[in-house]
Amino acid sequence: MTHRERLLAPFKGIVPDQPAWLADLSYWYRAMEKMGKLEARYEGPEGYIRLHEDMGVCSYYGQGASTYRALPDGVEAGTHEDETERVRWWRTPVGEIREHWEWIPTSYCWAHVEYAVKNTDDLRVVRDIYERRRYEPETEGFGRQCERLGDNGLPICPVPRSPVPALMTDWCGVVTTCYLLADERAAVEDTLAIMDRSADVAFEAVCASDVELFHFADNLDSTNYTSLFEPYMEEYYTRRLGQIHAVGKYAVTHLDGAVRGLLPHLARVGFDGVESITPGPVGEVEIEELRDLCGDHETIIWGGIPGAMFSPPWTSDQVRAHTLRLLDEMAPDNRLIVGSADQIPPDGDMDFCRMIADTIAEWTASQTK
Repeated sequence: MTHRERLLAPFKGIVPDQPAWLADLSYWYRAMEKMGKLEARYEGPEGYIRLHEDMGVCSYYGQGASTYRALPDGVEAGTHEDETERVRWWRTPVGEIREHWEWIPTSYCWAHVEYAVKNTDDLRVVRDIYERRRYEPETEGFGRQCERLGDNGLPICPVPRSPVPALMTDWCGVVTTCYLLADERAAVEDTLAIMDRSADVAFEAVCASDVELFHFADNLDSTNYTSLFEPYMEEYYTRRLGQIHAVGKYAVTHLDGAVRGLLPHLARVGFDGVESITPGPVGEVEIEELRDLCGDHETIIWGGIPGAMFSPPWTSDQVRAHTLRLLDEMAPDNRLIVGSADQIPPDGDMDFCRMIADTIAEWTASQTK
């Protein structure tokens, strides 16, 4: 089977020739570019695909394609960026908001140091942005990206970020979201409702597209979201997943970090898979606990190999042993996609990716003897 076929097989109820293996190489890749350490053969979009091929990894992350376009009607926006600071701003007739990021050279990434929303006046601007947002179908991007990847992967196709994760991740941050819910609950709930309605046309495009697998890129973590799930997220996910399933499509969501609080909720509302699952020794749930915790033997567990394990002090032998443990425990029921959880860090050993690919092949061969 091809990488693409292996990835889709569990969703279709097909037993693959071996479990799919996906790793998010985008963070490592961007850091190597920034440091000037990227091999020439891996430069550019085609080089990024070649890196996945050489490492034996299904190409998915960093290979996005959308089924819709967002049109910001009457919203001005801009970004100023230099080597150390990034400032983004939005302006509507209601007002202006801005956020600040700082470049962290030791980790080769940007840190969100000031969110755009500080108070209810800023929430009014966010509501205006979403009320003005329009969507139209994008019918060609997915096909073009599929052609580029060939059988080596599948473009990641997102749906609009869900209202609560959008509020917390994109606009407010964790602390301000919590204070606003405590002090200005009605304003928050009005904002969430407008975010929800604004995505209706986008989901129409999602359901009308040729795409089979969609990704709720909500970057969930049990520590921040478990208490919000039943009052603010459960109905939304159930309804949107109902739309996707009604037209024969599949959907996963991204859950990394703490797993215990959310995994059973996400399985219950109908996600076909939960992606970027991070077990021990980095996460708080061991591999052997995951299926029972999930509570649904049909839900696909996607992940299992913490990204931190690609860095010191972990060794190749330890990562191989962890991979075999994951396969022994979870692969036999065909509801596992082996994946990094979350990204391979800049100091990660990329050779581990190839080793994991070889280990999966060897484990599969051993099962037929």
